[in-house]
Amino acid sequence: MIDLAKYSARLAAAKDRLKAGFLKQVRRIQAVADALDDHAATRQVDKLRQKYAPLVAKAEQDQDWNKQQELLSEWNFDSDSVLDPVYERKGERLGAKARKYEITVPPKPRDNDERSDDWRLSRIFGFWMPSAQLEQRLRREIRSERRASYDEFGKWATLSFAVAGFLLAFYSVRVAKQPDPCERNYYRNDSGVCVFALEKIAQPAKPSPGKEIAKAKP
Repeated sequence: MIDLAKYSARLAAAKDRLKAGFLKQVRRIQAVADALDDHAATRQVDKLRQKYAPLVAKAEQDQDWNKQQELLSEWNFDSDSVLDPVYERKGERLGAKARKYEITVPPKPRDNDERSDDWRLSRIFGFWMPSAQLEQRLRREIRSERRASYDEFGKWATLSFAVAGFLLAFYSVRVAKQPDPCERNYYRNDSGVCVFALEKIAQPAKPSPGKEIAKAKP
């Protein structure tokens, strides 16, 4: 008999290997990898909320303010451990998009003790992340430049269609006005050959079959 437990374990292991291989392949696409990391970070933050929120509420109910502050500090630290890499990665993407539209991105501070209104320092990892003010300004300028780019593209597209329509109409008129290649006093027969007009006049008219039959009767 087939051991169902071993079969289920092997099937689960095979599914895990296939899933891991598939994720490894799709993560080669940077946008997909970032989306997966963001989704994983969102799930981790939700788990932290489920873990700490009841504890903080209980400490507040017990009026144990020291315990409450301790729990809030741990909660913030764990949340920053999850979210700071996400913010840093989004800041890099936002800066690259801004530079694409030739928008000036302020340089990051070189010293960790330096204060900046545009950047904030991760107290856990030590890298700089864009501040909320900088993110809002860059997104606003990117939207403005993108809108201007779309308007410029629309103008050029309209002009291109107008020029193409004019050229097509001009070509159609020119083809319609093209002179007949047959010379004067010539005409084009059913086969498309130029024939001298006098040849058509000189040819005797063929009698109709009815007249021939009438002449043949006595």
